[in-house]
Amino acid sequence: MAISAVSATTLREAPPPRRQRLLEDERWLAFVLLVPTIVLLGMFIAYPFVRGILLSVTNARVGVPGDFVGLANFYKIFNDGIFRTSVYNTFLYTVVTTVFKLALGLWLAMLLNRNFRGKAFTRAFILLPFIIPTVLSTFAWKWMFDPTFSVLNWLLYHFGLITGRINWLGDPDLAMISIIIVNIWRGVPFFAISLLAGLQTISPELSEAAAISLAMFPILFLVVIIQLLYIRRVEVR
Repeated sequence: MAISAVSATTLREAPPPRRQRLLEDERWLAFVLLVPTIVLLGMFIAYPFVRGILLSVTNARVGVPGDFVGLANFYKIFNDGIFRTSVYNTFLYTVVTTVFKLALGLWLAMLLNRNFRGKAFTRAFILLPFIIPTVLSTFAWKWMFDPTFSVLNWLLYHFGLITGRINWLGDPDLAMISIIIVNIWRGVPFFAISLLAGLQTISPELSEAAAISLAMFPILFLVVIIQLLYIRRVEVR
């Protein structure tokens, strides 16, 4: 009986296996959980990025390894007018859409942060552009910008603002304006809901103080609100 008791005590007090001890260590457990993510990011992001840099300094083509040419490819592309136009269009598109989405999103967030009748319905209505599937919204906007069946042309014509059809997507300037409008329409709800979530964590006294400053210093008001949102984000982290 004594031998059995000693054996049972020894079995109970035996140290856990090495694998179990490693998994109980938070550092090893975190590493094990991060390994799949690191592998996937390395395969689909890091490797293609490094490979692209290596290919950019060679004259390699499909099926041809190529030789090292240094910065010749970059020199050639920066002297290409099409590339410079693409960079300018991308910069213009990004800056304009981001500024308008942020400004309109902040305005809608401040509006929705107030208490009024039909607040829930207004929130759902504002979210519609973000909820609608991209395919449906794309076809709808394509139809509105169609030079022949465009509802925009029909409205402008009946209001006497135009005398002929407008090819919204055929003219370079109008095409840029059109896609900027579509992107703003699509992105404003996301900005509004994200900023609303941050505004609801700010003390009402601070929001009222910032609103009072709006009458005299609009820029100061925006700076105060953005700083408060950033501070709350840091505190949450």
